[in-house]
Amino acid sequence: MTGTKVSVIITAHNYAEYLEESIDSVINQTYDEFELVVVDDGSTDETPQILREYTFEYPEKIKVVTLGGEGLPTACNRGIEAADGDYIIRLDADDYFDENVLTVEASYLDANPDVDLVYPDYYTVDETGDLIDHVRLPKVGDEVKLLDRSPLAAGAMYRRESWEKLGGYNESLSYQEDYDFWIKFVTEFEVRNVNLPLMYYRQHGESMSTNFAERMNARRNVKRDFVEENVDYGDIEVLAMIPARREKRVDLPDGGTDSLALKELAGRRLIEYTIKEAQSSNHIDRLIVSTEDEEIASVAKAIGSEVPFLRDSELSSPTTQLSEVTASLLERLRREEGYDPDVIVVLPYVSPLRSTDHIDEAVDTKVMFSVDSVISVYENNEFLWRPGKYGLEPLFEERLLRRERETTYHENGAIYVTTPNVVLNQDDLIGRHVGHVLMQESVSVHIDSVFDYRTCENIIMSGEMTTFSNTELDGSGEDS
Repeated sequence: MTGTKVSVIITAHNYAEYLEESIDSVINQTYDEFELVVVDDGSTDETPQILREYTFEYPEKIKVVTLGGEGLPTACNRGIEAADGDYIIRLDADDYFDENVLTVEASYLDANPDVDLVYPDYYTVDETGDLIDHVRLPKVGDEVKLLDRSPLAAGAMYRRESWEKLGGYNESLSYQEDYDFWIKFVTEFEVRNVNLPLMYYRQHGESMSTNFAERMNARRNVKRDFVEENVDYGDIEVLAMIPARREKRVDLPDGGTDSLALKELAGRRLIEYTIKEAQSSNHIDRLIVSTEDEEIASVAKAIGSEVPFLRDSELSSPTTQLSEVTASLLERLRREEGYDPDVIVVLPYVSPLRSTDHIDEAVDTKVMFSVDSVISVYENNEFLWRPGKYGLEPLFEERLLRRERETTYHENGAIYVTTPNVVLNQDDLIGRHVGHVLMQESVSVHIDSVFDYRTCENIIMSGEMTTFSNTELDGSGEDS
């Protein structure tokens, strides 16, 4: 054991049942020039006793920092402050390393002085340590240009000086401090992936990553704070369009003949939900309803939306693509007004549970990551089948348990954010590089049936959506 080049930081809070395996995975590394700093953040289980035993056995290798329950970002910062290494790598107390992770990543940073962070692929394991999956992450700057998908914080090795320049982890955050650190890091420094599975990430019921609603709200706020510090929206003109042709797509119980857009849903016309959410956006500069119908236009204007002209009747058939409607609006605005927005947000009115926060997050994502388009999605972990030679065959080769499957995403049709160039040059709303905002399935309802209508009505009437800015609520096909 020759010195300290790498400092491993383990943050621990009541994970005594996993802690020994985590520490052993560090002690048994093939790399010698390391130290281990364990931060016990107010544990009330056997963690303190376990740490006493390890520090007695390895007094020159292990340091312990004791806190009173300050939270993960503070625990990370205090651990790094106590460290002596030039390279930092984190490990959560319920996860563990492959024996070669320090050798591989430290050698990579040594050989590539222009790279500031390197991260591995990883295995997921269950509570007992049985292997679930091998997760392969994209190479930043190679396979993908979108940096919205951060790697695990554990297992990523970075230069201490980079942490110092960024000011450490944001201690005001209860969730998503890793995501906050990641987006700041990739803005300032070079990042690479080694494409080797070098750590084991444990999935269990107590994992901090399981609280979807709080995680998504925290991530949304991280994006918002980043944009406020780094982007001048005064230089970006954002147009929102709500497409609303006259149609009666569902046979609602009242038996009326009104257009679906004008149907009453829990006390308001259906289109009003989308108009109000768009009006509350911090980023939308102009809101237009595109319709061929004078009654819809009149209602939209009364609510506060612009309807500068009625669309051509040939753009109002059920077979018209949403991209065609969008392109026609952009061309006419350019021709008649000389108006040419930088970003266009398309908001189908049949997704009434989509919130202002979702809209602003989608625009933030577009601007932050310089993608061509952003769509709204929800996670879909169902087992899918497709037609095959002898009947149905599984879309994926293995029939895995839900938690074992790779996450796929369902386009819910609630939000499309793109640029006029994509729409006009590619005849599509979705360009080559696509970002996403993740919504809960429960608010991704796209009204295509009485069941969808009743579902939305029940959600709204139950009080889950009490205001137009339904921030605590985290549809498919097109509506033009």
